[in-house]
Amino acid sequence: MLGILLSAMITMKGGMVFINTKTGKKVSQEELVETADSYDVIIFGEKHDSKDCHLAELALLKGLSGKYNIIFSMEMFERDVQGVLDEYLMGKITEEEFLRKSRPWNNYKDDYRPQVEYCKTNNIPVLASNVPRYIASKVAKNGPGVLKSLSLKERNFVADTVFFENPEYRERFYNTMAHINMPGFTSSMRENYYKAQCLKDATMAESIIRALENKNGHKVFHINGSFHSDYHLGVVWQISKMAPQVKVLVIAPVEKGEKYDENIGDFVFYYEK
Repeated sequence: MLGILLSAMITMKGGMVFINTKTGKKVSQEELVETADSYDVIIFGEKHDSKDCHLAELALLKGLSGKYNIIFSMEMFERDVQGVLDEYLMGKITEEEFLRKSRPWNNYKDDYRPQVEYCKTNNIPVLASNVPRYIASKVAKNGPGVLKSLSLKERNFVADTVFFENPEYRERFYNTMAHINMPGFTSSMRENYYKAQCLKDATMAESIIRALENKNGHKVFHINGSFHSDYHLGVVWQISKMAPQVKVLVIAPVEKGEKYDENIGDFVFYYEK
């Protein structure tokens, strides 16, 4: 069933407006924060190049941390730089050193620095949740069998268990890959890329679960590209397999002027390119 068209950037009580996908009703930022009371994990699926999404993330981070004990989890940092990230948050190293050692995304300064700095100022833990990209790249090229060759240290940077068999997710991933023109791209290569995607999802999921276990009473606010969480697949599905008791709320981005499938998430956020 397709949802109705609504504007996202209207403000209510100074906050962003979201849409409840089941009711089609507008929900203010404050109301969404109240809804989060029933969940352990709140996932915001972003469009990486959308300023609207990054502004909404920061607004939600502030709103959630004003009511709950929050751990801010990011796809954009990888497990092997958690120590560097922690040192920066504690003021033990400079921002220059932190950026030199943490492999930030190219858009970090404009799009993710505000969130990290807010956490630093307000003593909010930040979780580097993702698998190191060089390991994911090995799987994309050679398949998950290469994980057996990892060192003991490297094994700490990947999920202990990865669930691959989700036909819906595989189909969605394959359909997305079909739009990428890569000469000589075989079906086995496509499957390896899918399994590398699952490795990322599983590592982020396991990172989130461990964070909840280590900090009892906290909620995790996690941000990732929307494909990792749309339709409660990706990270969300991996969490459900690893820890079915963990309750996850999903916010999905929809470009302004487009219709949405009510199954895409629990709430949608309209953004402009």
